[in-house]
Amino acid sequence: MPGVRVGHYTDLEHATGCTVVLTESSAVGGIDVRGAAPGSRETEILHPLTSAELITGCLLTGGSVWGLAAADGATRYLTERGIGVKFANRTIPLLPAAVIFDLGLKSDVCPDADAGYAACEAAFEPALESASGEVPQGSVGAGTGATVGGMCGLRRRIKGGLGTASVSFDGPGDDAVVVGAIVVVNAVGGVVDPDTGEIVAGPRTSRVNGGFEDSNRILLDNPPESLVSGWEQQPHTVIGAIATNARMNKKAAIRLAGAGQDAIAMAIRPAHTESDGDIVFTLATGHHEPVHPDRLRAAATRAMVGAILSAIGHATGLGGIPSAAEYLRSPEA
Repeated sequence: MPGVRVGHYTDLEHATGCTVVLTESSAVGGIDVRGAAPGSRETEILHPLTSAELITGCLLTGGSVWGLAAADGATRYLTERGIGVKFANRTIPLLPAAVIFDLGLKSDVCPDADAGYAACEAAFEPALESASGEVPQGSVGAGTGATVGGMCGLRRRIKGGLGTASVSFDGPGDDAVVVGAIVVVNAVGGVVDPDTGEIVAGPRTSRVNGGFEDSNRILLDNPPESLVSGWEQQPHTVIGAIATNARMNKKAAIRLAGAGQDAIAMAIRPAHTESDGDIVFTLATGHHEPVHPDRLRAAATRAMVGAILSAIGHATGLGGIPSAAEYLRSPEA
């Protein structure tokens, strides 16, 4: 995604981490919150009635509410380098943040200020992150401790993770409109490929040849006792961002974030549950002329679905939880 930098801090020992998505110059920001239990910081500046139009980027982190401390370190890094939005003769980093609940996979250690600082270092010094310059995916950054399929108990989960994807149109190279997505997949239910209807991750089943349970069917036909007596807190919540080089105002950016949430509902079932904190940000750099918003939303939906599937495809097992690929290869599946 031109004009956008991504950096991870990954803590494999404690199965957690954080990810920053930063723009090389300030971007128009938007947000859509559909989870009933969000964990966030500085997201109110993205409300349509607030005066701020521009933000510096966003932070995605594990650690639930305690992981928001990573934003302190990211803000310190950006302040030291004069990166942010110009306001009242100062440069102020505006970095809204969102969290997933990933506690307990291996420990209750959470990303802290040093973790946020390290993620920014990785974003601006790509050699620290990936020799190829590509964004690492899977069990990295904010997706390190992510899992899916916790509805049927912790021991039947599959490893989630972080994924990216992009869609471009209207020309080659610098002339193209680009819409990219980054997402942390940490769902209580399952992940479905909406093009085929195949369940690609979810609660593990022991039936012959292995496979995954249909989480929506479980909810309707055979809900776990925890859903009958009161929702048991399981690791879940999906957070991410849509970035584009198209020029737009704050209202359009908010609606573009909504397209990202639509994609979550297409590929993650169930989505937006009572204990989810599903949040999608928008970052619009404005390097390209405006594009019809419906085309951008179509691209955002496709990119977010692709990022969700990529997160599952790139995940690796951690903390005794196998990835989907590892589980399906297992003779015990």
